[in-house]
Amino acid sequence: MSTMRMLVLAAAAAAAMSGQALAQDKPTVGKYLADGYEVLRAEIGSPFLQFILQKKTASGQVLVWCSVQLQSGETSSCRTIK
Repeated sequence: MSTMRMLVLAAAAAAAMSGQALAQDKPTVGKYLADGYEVLRAEIGSPFLQFILQKKTASGQVLVWCSVQLQSGETSSCRTIK
């Protein structure tokens, strides 16, 4: 299994298991994945796991950058970058 796939699975599991991550009012990686976004890139940078998410639409693509705390699985922030 590739490192990228392992990172994605670990983050998705942390988001799914963390009540805090799912109860947030702000966007989370889990919410973006449920909305059809795909992980374009994932990178570990202590103490955060950073994601670039992509969703292809009729008018092009949308890219979102998200940062997730490794210890808690909570999404720190997400921003649309394109």
